[in-house]
Amino acid sequence: MALDEETRKKVRRIFEEFLKRRIDTIRRLKLKDFNINPFLFRLLAEQMGLKDAPAIVRFLLHERFERGAVTSAGDMFQKLAAIFCEPTGVEGADLLKRKEGRHYYIQVKAGPNTVDKDACIKLSRDLRSAQRRHHGSITVFGMAYGMEEQISSIVRSYLDVDIMLIGEQFWEFISDDPDCLKELYEIAGEVGRTFRDKRGRTIVQLLQEKYEQLVREFEETYGSGGDEMWQRLLQKGW
Repeated sequence: MALDEETRKKVRRIFEEFLKRRIDTIRRLKLKDFNINPFLFRLLAEQMGLKDAPAIVRFLLHERFERGAVTSAGDMFQKLAAIFCEPTGVEGADLLKRKEGRHYYIQVKAGPNTVDKDACIKLSRDLRSAQRRHHGSITVFGMAYGMEEQISSIVRSYLDVDIMLIGEQFWEFISDDPDCLKELYEIAGEVGRTFRDKRGRTIVQLLQEKYEQLVREFEETYGSGGDEMWQRLLQKGW
């Protein structure tokens, strides 16, 4: 059963909003938003070619963008899953799925290794707490992508849930569509190819504009390179 057009529109909107938030984050960035560790860059200068303002700024900007995108992906997957589920109204579970007269309390995570030991214990405790609110309900841990063999030993050892569903299994379970994951992936590709901001710019173009702006800021604050730059970085880094 393919996703209907209304569902596809909802999926597109979530992917587009994710990219819009990434753009907003880029647009707001100032040099003062970065915690520049002078020792880190001094150590990496020779090893990674981080010897001048352009190289350091490029590293900082791309590291910030990639880290923010990865962190925000979990929220994006929760919103996608919510299209096929409903709010729980119960603390401890992200979503509720009703199937064949049963209540399934669900926690959604992005991938197979995004949960550490403490998070596993808390997540298990929260889901069990939600489960006690409805006799006979079932706890579910859903991973948006990945395969069973990728699940870490920590998750296997410390996660206490009734059902663990990964990738295709998870999306088929909540959508009743065996091709749901493939369709989501296809829509992600469509949005990625066509997305532009209000001025018609791609994310790469926005990153380049921000990079040029930050290089100017960096050079005004620390210099463009050489001993003077390293001395200023140390003085202003404390």
